Amino acid sequence: MYDNHTTERQQGIEPAQMQDNGDSDVIDVRAFLLVLWRRKWIIFNVALITIVMSAIVVFQLTPRYTAKAMLAIETRQNRVVDLEAVMSGLGTDQAAIKTEIDVLQSRRLVGKLVDDVNLVNDPEFNAELREGRGFLQAINPFTYLPDEWSAAIFGRRKAEQSPEEAAQATRARVVDQLLSQMTVANPPRSYTLEVAVESADPKKAAKIANGLANLYLTDQLEVKFEATERANEWLNERVFELREKVRLAEQEAQQFREENQLIQTQSAGLVNDQQLAQLNTQLVTARTDLARIEARERQIEQNIVDGTVEESGLLEVVQSPLIQRLKEQESEVRRRRAELATRYGPKHPRMMNVEAELADVRTKISLEIDKIVAGIRGEAEVAAIRVTTLEQNLEALKQESFKNSRAQVRMRELDREAEANRLLLQTFLTRFKETSSSDGMQQADARIISKADVPVYASFPKKRIIMVVAAVIGLGAGVALAFLMESLDNGYRSPEHLKQDLNLRPLGMIPLVGKAVLQSGGPEKYIISKPSSSFAEAHRSIHASLMFSGAGGATPKVLAVTSSIPGEGKSTATLCLAHILGRTGLKILVVEADMRRPVLRKRLGLEKGSFVSLNDVLSREPIPAGLSIYADDVSGIHVLWTDKEENPQKRFAAPEFQSFLSEARKQYDLVLIDTPPIMAVSDAMIIAKYAESIMFVVQWASTAKGIVKTAVKQLQQTGVPLAGAVLTQVDVKRHRGYGYGDQGYYYGGKSNYYTN
Repeated sequence: MYDNHTTERQQGIEPAQMQDNGDSDVIDVRAFLLVLWRRKWIIFNVALITIVMSAIVVFQLTPRYTAKAMLAIETRQNRVVDLEAVMSGLGTDQAAIKTEIDVLQSRRLVGKLVDDVNLVNDPEFNAELREGRGFLQAINPFTYLPDEWSAAIFGRRKAEQSPEEAAQATRARVVDQLLSQMTVANPPRSYTLEVAVESADPKKAAKIANGLANLYLTDQLEVKFEATERANEWLNERVFELREKVRLAEQEAQQFREENQLIQTQSAGLVNDQQLAQLNTQLVTARTDLARIEARERQIEQNIVDGTVEESGLLEVVQSPLIQRLKEQESEVRRRRAELATRYGPKHPRMMNVEAELADVRTKISLEIDKIVAGIRGEAEVAAIRVTTLEQNLEALKQESFKNSRAQVRMRELDREAEANRLLLQTFLTRFKETSSSDGMQQADARIISKADVPVYASFPKKRIIMVVAAVIGLGAGVALAFLMESLDNGYRSPEHLKQDLNLRPLGMIPLVGKAVLQSGGPEKYIISKPSSSFAEAHRSIHASLMFSGAGGATPKVLAVTSSIPGEGKSTATLCLAHILGRTGLKILVVEADMRRPVLRKRLGLEKGSFVSLNDVLSREPIPAGLSIYADDVSGIHVLWTDKEENPQKRFAAPEFQSFLSEARKQYDLVLIDTPPIMAVSDAMIIAKYAESIMFVVQWASTAKGIVKTAVKQLQQTGVPLAGAVLTQVDVKRHRGYGYGDQGYYYGGKSNYYTN
C-alpha cells in the first residue's frame, strides 16, 4: 500500500517533518570523510599548486637577518641635590611607554640614523642604486610598462624637481624603507623596549639597531638640555621683568603713601589710627571724670542748700590738712570753752575771747570749705571743657580717618600688588638659580641593557615553517573548495534525500548506461539483450516497489510517468520498465502522451501511418482498417505512439481519452502513460487525473532541487497519489563514493548477480 506520507497527503494532512532523533548536532564523520574522498583530486591539486608556488617564491627571497637591542626605561632617578628638574622623568603607564615607542619610530630620529649610517648610499635601502631585477619584479608585468603608460594608467607622473628636492625625496624614501624594516615593541608587564632591525647583512642590522638605541639616549639628553636652556632664558627674562615691576610697584605705593600722609609705624599701624584710639580712650576717661565731678558738684550744691556742707563728709574736706588742723584747733578751743564755762559766765572776757576764737576757727573752716567747693566747681567746668575739646578733636580725627580709610583701600591694593610681585620675583629667582645649577646634572630616562649582537641565523624566510604553512593552507583551501563544490551541488544523489526533502517514497535508481550502449541501439535494446544486467535489475526493483503502491496494496493498473524538466530519462525509464515487465508475461501498454515533443516513433523506428497512434484513438473518426497497435517482438509490449498536436490539452480533456483509458485498463495488466514534463507544460496535470498513481522521475545530481520541489507541489494539486520517485542516469562509480549504502552502491561494483 502507499507509504505513510502518501496516505497522509491523500487525507489532507500535512506530512510531519522528519525527526532527527536528537542527532542533528552530531557530526557525521563518515559523511565528512566521504566528501574528502570524492573531492580528493581537487584537494590534492590545490595543495600541490599552493606548495609549488610557495616554494618558487620562498627560494627566490633574499635571506634577511634581525638584530635586537633592548632598552630599559628608568623608573628611579638619581638626584645629587634635591632640585626639581625642568623635564620630569618618564611615566610608567602604557601611554607613556607607547609615546617612547613612537619617539623611537619617529622620522626625525630615524632620519638622524639614516644620516649617521649613510643609508642613502646603501642599495638595500635606496632602490635607485639597485642593479638588475629580482624574480618577483621579473614576473610583474607592470614593471615592463613604459613611463607614459604607467602615468596614464596609475597616474604616476614624475614631477620636475631640483637637486635639493630630489635628494630630500630620496632621503624620505630611505627613511620609509628603514621604518618598514624595523620594529619597536614593549614586552607585556615590562618597562623595556625592544628595538629590532631587519637587513640582508647581519652586521648592518646590528649596527643600525645599536645606532638607533644610542641616538635615542642622546636625543633624550639633548631634549633635556634644550628644555633647560630654554627655561633658563625664559626665567632670566621673567626675573628682569619682575624686578622692574617690583620697583615700580613699591615706588607707586610709597608715593601714594606720601601724598595721602599715610604714616605708619612698624608695629602699631597708621599714626592716625593710633591717635584716634588714644583720643577715644581719653574721651571716655574725661567723660567718666566729668560724670564723677558733676555728681559731687550736685551733692555739694544740695548740701549747701541743706546747710550740711561741713557734715556731708566730702572727701576733699575730710582729707584737707588745713581743715583737719582747723578742726583740731576748734576742738581744742571748744575744750577750753567748756573748761572756762565751768568757772566763768558768758560775759566773762575770757569766755568772750574763747567764743571769738571759736568763731574765728569756724570762719576759717567755712572759708576753706568754700574754697574746696569752688575748686570742685572749677574742676567740673574744666572737665566739661576737656570733654568738649576731646569730642571736637575726636570728630576731626574721625573725618580724617574716613579719608585715610578710603586712601588705604588703594594703598592696600598697591601693597598687595607689590607683595605679589615680590613673591613672584622670589619664586622665579629661586627657580632660575636651581635650573642654572642643574645644567650639568641631566641624565637620560632610559639605558641600554642589551646591545644588538650580529645575528647568526636568518630570521626570514623561515623556509620550513613557510612550506608547512603553505601545505596546511593548500590543504585547507582544497578542503574548503571541495566543500564549496559539494554545497553548490544542487541535485539529488540519493533516494533518501528525496524522501527527506519531498516526502516521496523512493522507488529505485536507474544506472547510467555508457556511450557504447547508446551507440549500439539505446537503453531499451540494451535491457532486452542484457536481462541480467544491473540496469535491468534496477527496473525490476522499481516494479517491485510499484507492486505495493496502489490502493489496498495492489499494483496500480494506470501509471503516469512524468518529470520536472525534459531530458531526465522519463521516456527511457517508461520503455525499459515496460520491456522488463513484458518479459515476465504481463500485458503492458505504453502510451506516449507527450504531443508536443513525441520521441517514441523515431526511437522504435516506426513508419508514420504503419501503426495506430494516440491521435487516431482520440479522434472522433474511425481508425483506418488494417492498422494495429505496435507490439514489440521480444518483450511483447504494446506501444501507442503519438504525433504533434496544436492543442493537446483539448484532446486529453475530451471524453475519448477517459474512455480509452477505461478500455485499456480492462485489456492490459499495466498502462504506462509517458506524460510531458510538469514544469514545461501543464498537460501532465490533466493526464494525471485519469491515472491511479504517478511515478516521478528525477535525474541524478542534475535537476535542481528547487525545480523538483516546485514540480512535486504542482502534482500534489491534482490529488492523484504519487507512487514515488525514481532517480535516473545514476553514475554508479561516483555514487559509490558517497557511501549511501543503497542499491546504487552495488550496481557499480563487481557482483556475480549482474551480467553487464
